[in-house]
Amino acid sequence: MSVALGDRTRDDRRRRIMMIAGASIGNALEFYDFIIYGFFATELAATFFPGKDATTRLLEAFGTFGVSFLARPVGAFVLGAFADRRGRTITMVIAVSMMTLASAMIALMPGRTSIGLLAPLGILAARLIQGFALGGEFGSSTALMIEHSPGRESHAASWQGTSQNVAGLIASSVAWGLSTALPAAAFHHWGFRIAFAIGALAGPVALLLRRRLEDAPGFLAARASPAPATTEPSTAGGIAIAAGMVAIGTAQTYLIVYLPTFARTELHMRMGTALGAIVLLYVVTLALVPLRLAIAHRFDLTHRSRWIIASCIAMMAAGYPAFMVLNAWPGPIALFLIPLFFTVIGLPYNAPLTGYMGMVFPTRHRGIGLSVGYAIGIAAFGGFAPFINTWLIAATGDPRSPGIYLALASILTIAAIGFARRRLPKVK
Repeated sequence: MSVALGDRTRDDRRRRIMMIAGASIGNALEFYDFIIYGFFATELAATFFPGKDATTRLLEAFGTFGVSFLARPVGAFVLGAFADRRGRTITMVIAVSMMTLASAMIALMPGRTSIGLLAPLGILAARLIQGFALGGEFGSSTALMIEHSPGRESHAASWQGTSQNVAGLIASSVAWGLSTALPAAAFHHWGFRIAFAIGALAGPVALLLRRRLEDAPGFLAARASPAPATTEPSTAGGIAIAAGMVAIGTAQTYLIVYLPTFARTELHMRMGTALGAIVLLYVVTLALVPLRLAIAHRFDLTHRSRWIIASCIAMMAAGYPAFMVLNAWPGPIALFLIPLFFTVIGLPYNAPLTGYMGMVFPTRHRGIGLSVGYAIGIAAFGGFAPFINTWLIAATGDPRSPGIYLALASILTIAAIGFARRRLPKVK
């Protein structure tokens, strides 16, 4: 009897591991591609964009990076609604297939010297395809994790953030490895193609992991049942709350994506040195995963958000001073310690965030609600963050001005969390 129970426990644990891996790998692939785009922004600008000077080309590259985020809400509406009607797993397969296509397009796209304006238009098309797919990826995969984990929603969904850290380590390691292994000319002319090709090759692995995933029984029951007689919380209101909740986390995440470019253009640091500091950052961040999961588990038990708000206040206060320190003592040590500092003080916010956002919505509308809310938040506060930071520095002449952006995003997130608390179910 005990042997059978032990076997069943091991089988359940194995299924849970496969579910988390299959759900989070799409988020990892997304983050890998975005980090690679940010790390190789100057190379992409020189290869594909026709600006008159380096700053203009860089703004065009980051503008294309940001414009693709405008496709996210469209994809979120389409694929999020599809996920609520047809299921989370089939939506996840469609999304990762489109993401793989987009990565391959960037890896293989000829430069503007070969095909002229078709080159930047092709990159834009690839980013729009990717943005559309990602609009439905996060919501459907996070909903699947939450619905398979009653009572452990934030703990399960926290693996989404961990998958981003894994992807960040891989992306920064790939970029750093290419910067040290290739001659400077080769790195600048075609090193990014190898990096994007690696992302494209990860797509079939994601499809293989997702092939055997099943929708949660709770979701299937909710989909089959008629709409409840009682009035559910407004989905539109939940979307606005979710978009605000992700503001500071998105600004912080894409600030790290922007840092190597900042180090090269403002601090005149070598690419290999800057990327080496970011690689070390992700190594240390992954060592914090047990703490991250423990914080998320604690939130599942209490549903208290006081530490989340305190974390946001800390990030708001630290934004501008952090850039003051980086400019006063430019170098790889500061480039490593400052984002690590933000990672540590942001843990009480980031650890339970994904599950918290998902619980804002009822099961029957979680796919579209979480997808659209996250897509709008990412588009507004993340996609254009590198562009805004570059523009702020150029317009003000103050290389510390990106810290102001972090502070404003923190205020929005604190307000959104205040509204989100009213939607959480009571802990029994």
